[in-house]
Amino acid sequence: MRRVLTSLGIVLIAFALVWLYFIFPGMAKLPEDYTAEYRFEGTVQVFNPSTGSLVPINTKMERTLDATGVNDAGALIIQQVIKFTEATSGAPLSAINPALAALDSTETYAVDRSTRENVTGGDKSRSGQFTFPADVQQETYQVWSATTGSALPATFVREETIQGVKVYTFNIDSKGNAYPAAANGAPQTVDVFTIISVEPISGTPVFTTSKTTINMQVAPTTSIPVLINEITFTDDTVEDAAEEGAANRNLILVASVYAFWGAIGLGLVLLVIGVTRKS
Repeated sequence: MRRVLTSLGIVLIAFALVWLYFIFPGMAKLPEDYTAEYRFEGTVQVFNPSTGSLVPINTKMERTLDATGVNDAGALIIQQVIKFTEATSGAPLSAINPALAALDSTETYAVDRSTRENVTGGDKSRSGQFTFPADVQQETYQVWSATTGSALPATFVREETIQGVKVYTFNIDSKGNAYPAAANGAPQTVDVFTIISVEPISGTPVFTTSKTTINMQVAPTTSIPVLINEITFTDDTVEDAAEEGAANRNLILVASVYAFWGAIGLGLVLLVIGVTRKS
């Protein structure tokens, strides 16, 4: 019995270490069947040259993410589809103003399943995070912006609670980014201000709001906003995301903390009993 208990203790401790360092990391990767849907509401303001003012349109936006496979390098291929509609009628924004058709997009990303960074293999070269990784730190991350075509710094600003879930909140505040010239050839820049709140253990996004402003140069030292796009998670999306974040957090804690230390603790108890048992 002494030898059996000692052996069981050693096996449990060894299994706990194998679980933590070899099995669990694979479980924490983005799944091959990854899918997500985020719904936003907001306002698009478009410059009207005849009146010299911005005309607001209430909007809804859907962002859907669907994994289509894993490439030879092990990256997850994700198709992102963004669609804007007028809030009341549900009509595509392009039907209201053809110039707004560019707000809709379909893109293909290649993402490292562990770090969740953009890697080679998508429909264009990208850098930075596709989304936040697990075990989020209170630091600055480089997050890809499709608007600027570059990674922008997302800086940790505070810890707070949303829908009962602890989150880390990050701000992106980047002004004067390069942007294609207007139809009349005038130079343009774009400002991006985004707030992202994520559940830190799993990296699950719980809340997002963003304001994008396109500025057109009308004189050597003067620019005016010609499009302002503001979007925010709907209340339903926040509720769903908070629930998902809590579930993901609990799953990770059970798999990587409670199970690991439970196995280590039981293994040590059996090992001590086996070593000290007289027969």
